[in-house]
Amino acid sequence: MTSAEDIKAKLDIVEVLREYIQVKPAGRNFQALCPFHNEKSPSLVISPEKQIWHCFGCGKGGDVLTFVMEKEGLTFGETLRLLAPKAGVQLQEYSPEKASQKSRLLDILQTASAYFEQTLLNSREAEEARQYLVTRGLTDEIIEDWQIGFASDSWDDLILYLKSRGFNESDIFASGLTAQKAGTSRYFNRFRSRIMFPITDVNSNIVGFTARVLPSNDGKDGPPAQAGMGKYVNSPQSAVFDKSKLLFGLNRAKNAIREQGYVIIVEGQMDAITAHQFGFKNVVASSGTALTQEQIQLLDRFTNNLLFALDADNAGQMATDRAGEAIASFDVSVVEAPDRFGRLKRYIDPAKSYKKNIKVALMPSGKDPDECIRRDRAGWIRSLAEAKPLMQYYFDKILAPLDLRQASGKKQGAQSILPLIGRLPNPVERDAWLKKLSSLLDIDVKYLYEAMAELKPREGTRPPLTTVSFSPEATSHEAILSDYLLALVCRFPNYLVFIFENVLPEYLQSKSSQIIYNNLILYYNQSRDALSSGLNFILNYQNFRDWLLNSLVPESAQALDKLVILGEKEFSGFDETQASIEIKKIVNDLKRSYLNSRLKELTNLLADLEAQNGAKEELDSLLVEFNNLTQEIKKLLE
Repeated sequence: MTSAEDIKAKLDIVEVLREYIQVKPAGRNFQALCPFHNEKSPSLVISPEKQIWHCFGCGKGGDVLTFVMEKEGLTFGETLRLLAPKAGVQLQEYSPEKASQKSRLLDILQTASAYFEQTLLNSREAEEARQYLVTRGLTDEIIEDWQIGFASDSWDDLILYLKSRGFNESDIFASGLTAQKAGTSRYFNRFRSRIMFPITDVNSNIVGFTARVLPSNDGKDGPPAQAGMGKYVNSPQSAVFDKSKLLFGLNRAKNAIREQGYVIIVEGQMDAITAHQFGFKNVVASSGTALTQEQIQLLDRFTNNLLFALDADNAGQMATDRAGEAIASFDVSVVEAPDRFGRLKRYIDPAKSYKKNIKVALMPSGKDPDECIRRDRAGWIRSLAEAKPLMQYYFDKILAPLDLRQASGKKQGAQSILPLIGRLPNPVERDAWLKKLSSLLDIDVKYLYEAMAELKPREGTRPPLTTVSFSPEATSHEAILSDYLLALVCRFPNYLVFIFENVLPEYLQSKSSQIIYNNLILYYNQSRDALSSGLNFILNYQNFRDWLLNSLVPESAQALDKLVILGEKEFSGFDETQASIEIKKIVNDLKRSYLNSRLKELTNLLADLEAQNGAKEELDSLLVEFNNLTQEIKKLLE
């Protein structure tokens, strides 16, 4: 058994998918809203018996590996790496020759983190770091759980350790753990005499570090190890670390975010760690920067409800402002695609457009979330409960210092707030906030509408759109029956020979079903030849699926999954008798439809030949086929 097969065998597809989407029982199966396209009613069906899934809306489907690859945007190898620990499967040991660079960098960072942890735990040099973490209220369990460590003052201890574990200097440098001395080929430790906070991606891979200088060096130039470096420094951007695409603690918070329906966003990493220690598990940190569009898209997997819990200072408020701008610009996704005439059009893609519910909670004066949680838990909870919608926060912040009795105050307030209202994508929201502003400024709302209409578009705003709707081609009744017939055969394989004897491939009007049927005939004949005389062929779903994967048409395996799930979805309550009646009825309908279609073709051919004085032999041949088809159709109708 390969690692992939072992992982799939040990994981329950329903439980894995439940980490990403809300699944509900539907008979023997489960169903959910598909995360890969925009829909209001669930069309994604999960079969726990077959350990497969299929969406009848967008057509995507497969096994647990396929779903995670699609949802996380991972390669096959990265997916195995993510799921192996959950399945309790040990992947092959590290091999520098076989591992991709990304995998090598992740291995290096994980190894370095363990080294930093041991240094914090055992080194005399780390005593000050240990005392600092204690004074910040962190327990031993939290320090261990968050893998906090310490980088010694050495220039090369980490390099030597990693090299002893089989890693080369080039990859260690690429991971961001070392720097290179100018004009030389010599490397040295990037982080020295610092408390190390690992930064993980949403899948719990360590991708970088935030390093805090020791408290004794706060506000000083420090020893040579710290000269020219700030209080906090991060890993440089690398093949695995991009700060704009990460949120500190999201890997730990994502389940709580789904359960509670919203995420709390703080600035500092200590804020997030303290929040988790005190039981607020749906907290992530933006690491002191404004939220980016990539981070917003990342959060969209888990919730549309964002609550910013920030310091009540200018920096915190500026971060909220910039986050609001990023979210507003990301509410509507504009894409380009050809229309049915091949012309390129810009349109709003509802599957990629986002609408966020944003609130802001300001901490009591002079406190950050970390201090507030530790010293004033009630104040923290109260701040969250009193959080204001983002636009209300802007109203209060902008209008509070103005004298709205004066014309100058009214003008300044309108000039500051109208651009914010103008970037709201929902016209109902814009109208509500304009009316509120009208009331506060005591200005007729029509003048505010006029003023907002005259605002120049901000740089980088969305261009005018041509909205184009794309609808899939209608599926014929015969195509649906074709899928139903093979779905029934997958569920009741005893009728396979009956189908072979009564259904020609051309009877099937679904392209995917026709491909499956042709391959099923080949598979049947090959299997029969391999069986000993007298043994009956038994269709086994997994064996046939494996055969498809090893054939020249591996994509048909997904089509087979669709048919299997369709059979469980539509015919779960059928017994053998009901299945027999339904199969014979569908075969009859498909055959009659095909014969009628062929009869129309013959009618047109005969008319053309007669008009062109065609050869008598050809006319006679077509007439014979025409009469035979007519007789067959009569028999079907009897």
